Amino acid sequence: MAIGKIVKSDSHINYVCQISGPHETDIQPVPAEYAFGRFVRIAVRSQRQDGPEDLYDEVLGQKKPVQYAVGVIYDTILQNPAFGVLGPRLSNEMQVELFSPDYVTEKAVLTYIMVLGMMEVQPLSGSGEQFEVLAVMHGIPLLSLELDSEVETMDDAMVRQFHHFKDPAGTTGARDPYLHMGYIPHIIAQRSSLLPMVTLQIIDQLERLFPQNLSLLSIVKRNFAWRLKVETTG
Repeated sequence: MAIGKIVKSDSHINYVCQISGPHETDIQPVPAEYAFGRFVRIAVRSQRQDGPEDLYDEVLGQKKPVQYAVGVIYDTILQNPAFGVLGPRLSNEMQVELFSPDYVTEKAVLTYIMVLGMMEVQPLSGSGEQFEVLAVMHGIPLLSLELDSEVETMDDAMVRQFHHFKDPAGTTGARDPYLHMGYIPHIIAQRSSLLPMVTLQIIDQLERLFPQNLSLLSIVKRNFAWRLKVETTG
């Protein structure tokens, strides 16, 4: 489901999403939907046409592929400009909502998102939310996101697809589909005290989604936790 929109960026891969507030959407997102370590996707607007009719390929008789940036929520900020402002108020919050419904509240919940890669999805006609993943890339994307791009949560099936790689047919030494976490080096390279913790949270999620790789993920988690402990203690 949609949880908010991009309102700012700190870099090519770090974005700020403002969570939708009351009366902004039909269904207001609850905190669990923008929790720490939650995977989200954002449609790349430069790849998305303007009208619904442009999303349909008349030749193939199906919807056109959509390219998404895939990211993870790693921080949350509660913004309240009224905090600490002294002086009398002519009306309280309930009165403002009643007598000035067009008043724009400045309170906001902001989440920080780090982009981990891209995935191209082919929606399947007549199958609701069903999709086919055409391509997945881990690392820094070439295209940046745009302001007001909609941020959506990813379900377990899409998170699994984002981490399930398959070598192209005919590739020398090709393997069966395998678990891949190609974004780990570029997470480690960032300067944020919360990113190592979100990496451990990601591994916890993958242990649940890929039980067949539990032993491998356990080794990765122990090594990463040891490295984090060494770097913290100096």
